[in-house]
Amino acid sequence: MGGGVDRGEEVLRAPVPVAVAAHGGDLTQSTHLTLDAAQKAARAAVVAAEKEGRQVSVAVVDRNGTTLVTLRGDGAGPQSYESAQRKAFTAVSWNAPTSEPAKRLEQAPALKDIQGTLFLAGGTPVTAKGAPIAGIGVAGAPSGDLDERYAQAGAAALDH
Repeated sequence: MGGGVDRGEEVLRAPVPVAVAAHGGDLTQSTHLTLDAAQKAARAAVVAAEKEGRQVSVAVVDRNGTTLVTLRGDGAGPQSYESAQRKAFTAVSWNAPTSEPAKRLEQAPALKDIQGTLFLAGGTPVTAKGAPIAGIGVAGAPSGDLDERYAQAGAAALDH
């Protein structure tokens, strides 16, 4: 009769999935920047800019592009906050200072359409064992070259 289950019939159920241990070939390992290190790098970038009388915003993202830290310096423009995040994302995604992929826009203008990226100088990657583990983005100085120099000062702070 209706859509109910006949109590006289056996109901077949899917087996419950069993956890299976992954083998060495099925796993990868990655290195991540600690929150303390991200804060140290961001602060070093802000201080480098402040020493030159610049007001900037700084963002540090992890390997996956997720923001770990953002600092908006006193007097930094409102647009600088998001720009710093996008530059950091671009730096870690391309594993290159953002001034490098920015040069490629002439040959490949569609690059600018990749969501979350910003192809302007001002971002630098942080690497460990040759692989990108974070990106530092700076925005708000009068030029991208200055932004990038401050981002590199943030990365350099991690060497000490």
